[in-house]
Amino acid sequence: MIMVAAGTGLAPFRGFLQERAADKAEGKHVGPASLFFDCRNAEQDYIYEDELEEFARQGITDLTCAFSRVQGQPKTYVQNQIAAKQNDVWGRMQDGAIIYLCGDAGRMVPDVEKAFATLYRNETRASEQEGEAWMSELKAAHRYRVDVWPRN
Repeated sequence: MIMVAAGTGLAPFRGFLQERAADKAEGKHVGPASLFFDCRNAEQDYIYEDELEEFARQGITDLTCAFSRVQGQPKTYVQNQIAAKQNDVWGRMQDGAIIYLCGDAGRMVPDVEKAFATLYRNETRASEQEGEAWMSELKAAHRYRVDVWPRN
């Protein structure tokens, strides 16, 4: 599973991760998971930081954070981190990963979808139209699931 969240969009994934941790504690196998999380900065907006870092230490999920408002650094969002970890993400996709996305419908969702389509195009040398068709196929196969809210 690949989880992508911004800010409070982390909420449903926190539940996924808690369940995975409980399963692992009971000796059950948990498959690979990646969480891409973005917030403004680690000092003010990194909600559940200790818990997320512990999930990563325990192997419950790979954790990649993006911080968009760190003084002296360029803005970094989840879609930038997806692109930066293209090989890992593509490998998960090839293994049948389902993408779950929770965030702002106005800006984040289209940008993340574009990042995944671009990843596909980079890996397969497909056209833009083929990338869009691939995204449509993921959605039809229920491998790209979104839970979004409108932008204020």
